[in-house]
Amino acid sequence: MKVLSVSKFRYNYIFNIITFTDKLAVIPANLKMNELKIEPYYNQPKEDSFLYRYLTIDKLLDLLLSERISLVRLNMFNDKLEGSSLKHLLLNHISELTKKNMQSLGGTFGSISLTVNPTERNKHSRQREVFQATNYASCWYINNYESVAMWQLYSKSDSVAIKIPYKVLNNELLNGNFEINSKYDKLKFGAISYHRFKNIENLEEAKIRTDAQGFIKDSSFEHEREFRIMIENKDSEKKYLENRGILLDEDVVKINTSNEIKVKHLRLNNFKELPFEIIFHPECQKWHKKNIEKIIKQFNIKFNVIDSELTNTFK
Repeated sequence: MKVLSVSKFRYNYIFNIITFTDKLAVIPANLKMNELKIEPYYNQPKEDSFLYRYLTIDKLLDLLLSERISLVRLNMFNDKLEGSSLKHLLLNHISELTKKNMQSLGGTFGSISLTVNPTERNKHSRQREVFQATNYASCWYINNYESVAMWQLYSKSDSVAIKIPYKVLNNELLNGNFEINSKYDKLKFGAISYHRFKNIENLEEAKIRTDAQGFIKDSSFEHEREFRIMIENKDSEKKYLENRGILLDEDVVKINTSNEIKVKHLRLNNFKELPFEIIFHPECQKWHKKNIEKIIKQFNIKFNVIDSELTNTFK
């Protein structure tokens, strides 16, 4: 058995043990090397952090029934800049700045419609579209305590939050203690890096080189303190091309749409043994708490079920 020291998220799966930012990741021997590509993003939470996920009751039931985490395709998210790269954002900013400077000169430049660097910008935009269509993410909140904002934004009074120590989930992912319900090329996870996109020209070159697609967002989302698990599959969906004389264009679109995979699932092999806690919504009614507690018992799950520490805040 050999040990390979690596930086950032460059991996060589010839080896059975990978050292990553002073943490040891053991790759199970029974996995074929071309089937497992785990890439922790360089930006990881503090070791003693907790991860929270705010769930509606139907999503909680799915978690308990299937022992799995849902990952949603990125182009289903509200943020249309998902999958942007800092290089792309900087290129857009410099191009628009150049355009304004040229138009300010007046004359011909001031009277024509002007686009700067269209070829390169279109290239990056198309890469982002492909990235959004082939990557799926599960989003968690990083902190050592609950968030009023997250309860209000992502839940209802009958919702819950699940909580788990970051280091526990981190170890499960690094050790490959999971199964994914469909083909995938790699699994990535880490904390989101937040940047002021409108002040992008002040970014250091080092950040532009190291920040990865899918792990950067505008500072306006910083309240989410997001930890993300993401899987990538570049050929996850079979696309049917137009076959003239057999199918109409609109039928091809319908077939492709019906075959789209919008959600993938990551099943945790040690689910029932993990130290999850289930936290009731601060405004949860007593009868609803009792129903959830009964459900937990029926599943023979020993998770702690507790009241929210923010209950008095909502009264």
